[in-house]
Formats: sequence, C-alpha cells, structure tokens
Amino acid sequence: MKFHVESLHLWLASGETRTLSFLPNKVNVITGASHTGKTAILDIFDYCFFASRHRISESIINENTLWYGLKIHVNDKVYTLARRAPNGPTVSSDYYFSSIGEIPDKAPKANIQEPALKVLLGADFGIDQDVRIPFGGQYLQTGSRISLRYFLLFNTISQDIITHSEQFFDKQDQPRSREALPRIFDIAVGIDTVENILKREKRAQLEKRLARLQKQAVKTEENREAFYGELAETTSRAMAYGLIADSSDAEQAVATLQRMVVERETGPESFVSRRYEEISAELYRVSRKIKGLRKFLGEYTKHKDVLSKTADSLKPISFLRNNHADTVRTSVFFEILERLEEGLQEIKIEISKKNPLDSNVGELIKKLEGQREQLQGELQALPSSGETFENEKERYIFIGETKAKLELFAETNGNSSRNFEADIANLERQIGELTVQSAEERQKHFTSVLDETIQEYISSANVALGNYGQYRSAFDYKEKKLHLRKPKTAFIENVGSSSNHMFLHLFLFLGLHEIIMANGGQHVAPFLIIDQFSRPYWGDDQNGSAKSEQPAEQDRDVNESDVAKVHTALKLLDHFISHANGMGKEFQIILFEHIDPKYWKGLENFHLVEIFRDGNALIQGAQARS
Repeated sequence: MKFHVESLHLWLASGETRTLSFLPNKVNVITGASHTGKTAILDIFDYCFFASRHRISESIINENTLWYGLKIHVNDKVYTLARRAPNGPTVSSDYYFSSIGEIPDKAPKANIQEPALKVLLGADFGIDQDVRIPFGGQYLQTGSRISLRYFLLFNTISQDIITHSEQFFDKQDQPRSREALPRIFDIAVGIDTVENILKREKRAQLEKRLARLQKQAVKTEENREAFYGELAETTSRAMAYGLIADSSDAEQAVATLQRMVVERETGPESFVSRRYEEISAELYRVSRKIKGLRKFLGEYTKHKDVLSKTADSLKPISFLRNNHADTVRTSVFFEILERLEEGLQEIKIEISKKNPLDSNVGELIKKLEGQREQLQGELQALPSSGETFENEKERYIFIGETKAKLELFAETNGNSSRNFEADIANLERQIGELTVQSAEERQKHFTSVLDETIQEYISSANVALGNYGQYRSAFDYKEKKLHLRKPKTAFIENVGSSSNHMFLHLFLFLGLHEIIMANGGQHVAPFLIIDQFSRPYWGDDQNGSAKSEQPAEQDRDVNESDVAKVHTALKLLDHFISHANGMGKEFQIILFEHIDPKYWKGLENFHLVEIFRDGNALIQGAQARS
C-alpha cells in the first residue's frame, strides 16, 4: 500500500487558509515551543478520519476554524477530505471530498455522507465486506465490519503513550479501540489474511453444522426405536378395544391408527362394526357380480346350443339340393332352398368362430372369487369380542395419547427420511477440502520474525539503552507489548526509565511497519505520526536546551548524555526511511518536537516543515495547546 500526507489545511473564520505541507519518504519535523498547536495536528488528523469524539483545543484553534482538511496520496490517487469543525464537544457529520485532490479556496461545502466516504477510502485500505471482526467482545460483535480507523492504531505514537510502561498503542482507554486491537492485529501485520479468515469461518460453520447433524442423526434413531416400541403396545391395545383390525406391518399400523384418530367415532367397537358392514357390503357386491357373470355365461352357452340345434335342423337342405329331381317342385323351390342354404352357412360360420368371451368371463369370475375369499378372511379376522373402556373419558384419553405418539412419529419419521449418512459425508468432504493455515503457528512465526527485526534496532541503539543494550527483544503477542529479555534466560526485565520506554515504543512500531511492508500489507498505511519522543530529555523552553543542569560543553561521556540519546533516536528514524526505500517501499514520518533543527543536521531524510516560535503557530499569532 502507498500512502502519504501532502498537506494539512485549516479554513479559518477570518477567510484565510492555514496550510502545512509535508514530503513523502521524509521525517517531516514541526518543532517549536509549547502551546503552539503541534499536538493539535495529530488530533486534527484523527478528527478528519471519522473520529466520533475529538480532542482539538476549543480555545484559539477550534474557535477560529470552520473546516479541517487533509490532502493525501493513496495508491497513486490524490484525495482531499475535509470535515466541518466540531461545535463544542459535538463532532460534525459534514464532510467534503474531492477524488482529484482539489482544495477549495474558501470554506468547503459538504458533498458526501460519512458512510459513503468510509466505504470509498476503505476500498483503498483493502477493507471490504469480507474484512470482518473474527471474534466478538463486549463492544464489538463477531462478524461486524472492520473500520479503517482501527488500522490507524498502527500510525500514531502520541505523547500520552510514548513513554508509557504498559501501553504501546493509542486509544486503549477507549473500549472499542481496546477491543479492536487484538481483533485486527493479525490482519494488519500479515499473520492472517482475509482469504484465510473466510476459510476459517466457513470451516467453523461447517463443523458446527456437522456436529448438529450428527447429534440429530443419533437422536432421530433413538426416537425412532423408542417409537416403534410404543407403537407395538398402542396397536395391541387398539386391537383389543376393537378400534382397529389386526395389523402386523408397522407402517400399516401407523396408517390405521391415524385413521382411527381422525374418525373418532363413538362406541367402543365403532371401527369393528363399521368395518364389518363395509366388508359385508363389498362381499355382497362381489357375490352379485359373480352370480351375474355365471348367469350370463350360462345364457351364452344355451345360445350356442340353440344355434347348433338349428344348424342340425337345416341339414336336410343339402339332401334336397342333391335330390331335387325326385322332389315335387314349385316356382319358388330353388329360391327357398337357396335362402335356407345361406342361413345354414351363416350359422356354421357363427358356431365355428373362436370368440374369447368364454375365457374372459371365466377369468373375471375367478378374480372376483379370489376377492370374495379375501373379504371373507378379513371378516373372520375382526374380533367378535374384546376389551371395553369403562367410560368415554378413557376412550378419548387413549385416542389423545395415540395422537400425540403419532405426531412424534411424524416428526421423527420426517427427520429419518433424510439421508444423514450422505449429508454427513458431504460435510466431512467439504471440511477436508478447506486448507486453513493455523493461526497459532503463524503467530509464533510472526513473533520470532518481529523479535529478530527489532533486535537489529536494539543493536543500532544499544548505547542509548545503557545497561540494557545487550538485552534481547521479547514481544508479548497476547498483551501486544514489547519487553527486554536478559540474554540466555527467560527473565523479562523491568526497564524502568521513561527513556527506555520511549525507545521500546520506537522499536516496536518501526519493527511492525517493516514486517507489514515486507508482507505487502494493504490495510496499514506506511506512515507514522510521533509526538515529542524527546520529552524524557528536553524541557519545553524555546531553545530546546537539555534538562541536565550541567552545560553541554562540560567534560562528560557523550554516549550517556541526553543529547546523544535524542540523536540516536533521530538517526533511528532516518535509517528507517532509508531502509524502507531500499526495500522498494515508501514511508513517511511526521514528527512533532521541541528540539532545535541542529540536532538532525547531516541526516539525509529529514525535512523541516515549520518552526513554531516567535509568534508562528498553527493559528498564526496565537498560542494553542502543544
């Protein structure tokens, strides 16, 4: 990621504009006396980046300013974003934004809503809907979107914490920021990636579904087995009371019991009586069909016999035809004879036909007789006598219990109809296909690399650390703190002085940014604002003289002097800019100080922005909070 601040702008109530310009790849220094507005610049930067509360001094600065703005370079883009000055303690929701870095001559006019601006800038910080809080807390919910403000925790070292013995990150007095740090740390420094987080979340969801499905499968099978045990007893009782017929098949028994519950007719033997009548009526209908078909078959046989006898009675016609010379003939003799012969021929043809009617009727009669036999068997199976309920209440209680069991079965059977084995196998396959890198292993690896990186800074500044110059870096991943460990031991030293704590803060932040750049981090901007790291050594007077009562020219070990320590810190920052450029990266530092520019003379990566002295301040001619 590329990022640097080009300029800061204040649109004043007087109609003028106050501008401070910064250079990329430099340590940009604003130095000067106290109460000139140096620290307010850090507060203005935070305010422009969506702060929900502000620390800008009302006196002198806020009371004279209408809008605050920044011109920034982000990934080869130039933006200007500005925010209307707060009204007392109340922050403003009015924002101005230019996607081409245009800076209004007069006070800006609001042209964008805060949520839209957050989404726009968030995209440049690699923050989209996939970047979410991996685990929740009291103020931050799991799965909620990550704000780019959380990553700005890596970009500031305020004067409140530069010498703090316990806190290394700003805003840890604010609950949301305190919870945000451990939740975005891995993403920020490259321990984890969005892709890996999404895979881990998906695997957790699949594992949760798998556990639930496995539990459901076991429970369903247990319920099913328990139900069939209850079913046998319920079916037996229903049969004994004459409410249902004999039913040996479980599925058939369920259907029969369900019908019994739905019908709920009165009378302890209502089902038997009704079923007896149904079977008897059906048996009567089948018997009548059989009787009718047999009668039809008999009539049909008689018909064929009549045709056969008629054919026999017409046989003399052949004799008359062959012996007509001996017969007394009339004028119509041959016509009658011919007609009789035609009738005889038709009868012979009809008799000789192979009509399937006989066999069809016979098969139908056979089928109906089988049906009748089955009905007779079912009729005989109905209980002639059985147990009885003492009263209707008992009958309805039994039917209600049966209904409840059947509803349980419907639910159980519905679940059991699912192919649990196939679903479980499918989930196990999906889990196996997800290659998720272990966060714990990557955290250990990161801590090791960070300690190695920081150790190089410790070695370069070992003289300034005095007795602890040979100690080893010991980053506490859980607490997000940097300690010093005595060589060849596990003993963590309490370094004590504010000077050493200041160096530990510089070591940690420079080490973190080096690793972030090396990992190609896209969430943390490559810049750092440091507010007055020299406070342990230098007073707040205008000349920036040493706190020591001894004059600087006095014969003393310069390596142990406050001047040497400050110079060591300045060289550390200068070296970091050169090192970042050597990595092919860009980095910008903005430093607020009290010290004189002579102390960084000869350091190639320093740039003096302004000196706030002799009436020059953030608000010209005014004195403000330093």
